[in-house]
Amino acid sequence: MTGTPHVIAVGETMFSLVALDGPLDEATSFHATHGGAESNTCVALTRLGRSAAWVSRLGEDPSGDRILAVLGREGVQLSWVTRDPDRPTGLMLRDTVGTVRYYRTGSAASALSPDDLEEVPIEDALAVFATGITPLLERDPGRAVRALLRRARGTRVLDLNLRTGLWGSDRAVALIAPLLRSCDLVLGGVEEFRAFEDEPTPQRLALAFVRRGPREVVVKGGSSGAGALDPDGRWHEIAPAPVRDVDPVGAGDAFDAGYLHARLDGADVPEALVEGARCGAAVAASIGDADGVPRA
Repeated sequence: MTGTPHVIAVGETMFSLVALDGPLDEATSFHATHGGAESNTCVALTRLGRSAAWVSRLGEDPSGDRILAVLGREGVQLSWVTRDPDRPTGLMLRDTVGTVRYYRTGSAASALSPDDLEEVPIEDALAVFATGITPLLERDPGRAVRALLRRARGTRVLDLNLRTGLWGSDRAVALIAPLLRSCDLVLGGVEEFRAFEDEPTPQRLALAFVRRGPREVVVKGGSSGAGALDPDGRWHEIAPAPVRDVDPVGAGDAFDAGYLHARLDGADVPEALVEGARCGAAVAASIGDADGVPRA
């Protein structure tokens, strides 16, 4: 793929083993895949027909080789992925009932820095995408996200994506809050928003968040549907999409991709919510973080 991608995303992707026949501590059968919110979003975008690039660091190891091969087959642009000979690719072990174990301390992506973005045509992209995970990895990855948002001229998108067990998880609000001033569109789950604002309803949460900087706020409620505050201050809600909930991990990333793709195509916020919910439901109905995203 050549030319500037429509969307540029920055963040870590791990080699992932998903337990298929029970909880993680009892399973004997596993599905090998990869997991990372930003690359999941890129895969979903390419399947929807939009060009996307993923910027990150991987170890010079078989896990990194596999991730590059799979993302390349999906059409994700990988020109700005650095291979690190000294640090390994991160690892995620999980099941389909909620247990997740990360092995990412000291990973290649934990050394991600603004230097890794120097040659990336951020200013020319229609949108950039990051999550609250990256600033929780280490200090330098947080600096990389700030550089991404500072340089962007297109739509600046952040999914809160709060995670436990990381370098900065106990300071997540303090590390992520300054980024919000540089965002146009923020997405997240109800409880993620409540880590920042003590409000009783999704609409009140969104109204509180626009005071922090973003013009558009999407609150994902999973089985409760989703809602969004548009740039004109109007609130929109949709009912949950019908879903066969096989493996919900990655559904939120697919939602983000569907919503962003629709908005970049000129869809209004209610239409984008429907597209996001459609993509999220498709991923929740299949094993793997992005395998179920429908192709355009």
